[in-house]
Amino acid sequence: MNGSLQTQTQPATCQDDALAGFREILQVTRPGADVELIRRAYDVAASWHQGQTRMSGDPYITHPLAVATILAELGSDDQMLCAAMLHDTTEDTPYTLAALSGEFGAEVAALVAGTIALDQVKGNLPQVLAAVRSADTRVLAIKVADRLHNMRTVEFIAHAKQLRKSRESLDIFAPVASLLSMDTIGAELETLAYATMKRNRHARSVSGRLLIAMTALLPVATRTRWCEEWLGELHTLPSRRDRTSFAIHTMLGIPRLAYTVRNPAPGRRRAG
Repeated sequence: MNGSLQTQTQPATCQDDALAGFREILQVTRPGADVELIRRAYDVAASWHQGQTRMSGDPYITHPLAVATILAELGSDDQMLCAAMLHDTTEDTPYTLAALSGEFGAEVAALVAGTIALDQVKGNLPQVLAAVRSADTRVLAIKVADRLHNMRTVEFIAHAKQLRKSRESLDIFAPVASLLSMDTIGAELETLAYATMKRNRHARSVSGRLLIAMTALLPVATRTRWCEEWLGELHTLPSRRDRTSFAIHTMLGIPRLAYTVRNPAPGRRRAG
């Protein structure tokens, strides 16, 4: 492989090690890769994500680099690797798809746009699966790799989100991985999802399920926040009796909470 995939920035040690690991994998799986193009994609992503961190405290750039590394292990092409490096820049930074297309071409921009479009798919499970399975297979591969790295670091996010991502991994991403013949990744997703659900067993208890169901009374925009708070509280309580008591007390107060959230006092309304 000609050239060297070195960053022009001054990375932290974990970032430097991760980049070195990516380079070594690429030398084995893609000796003819366009190293200059991929290096530029990394540098642009690192520049735009500068100062951003993940919930783990790691520099944010470690996430797109990890996604690209997973794809490099599969021998993915240059455009997919660039899109993996850049997949969060146009959502989480001022960098635009137009600018990305100008620097890396319409094909890379289309892959990034496709991953964004999948993030926005809503509806019931059959609808989501139908939308996912009709997407570009290369976009699906990027999203599966993205989910795998997120599941590898899932312990750093709130309990309710851990459960939601685990359920999605089992219902959507593992089957898609199988569809794409990414069997090793699919198996790892299933293992991580089941382990996460086991760790968060209280959320699957009667008390947890009832609290989650009762959030339907709340406005959509506030449900996740309250659900995370209540499941977090359940997680800290030592006994089933304590958890049951907390769930009952909370459920009795949810109708009043829902009314208050939907009908704030006049003094608390936004002006304008």
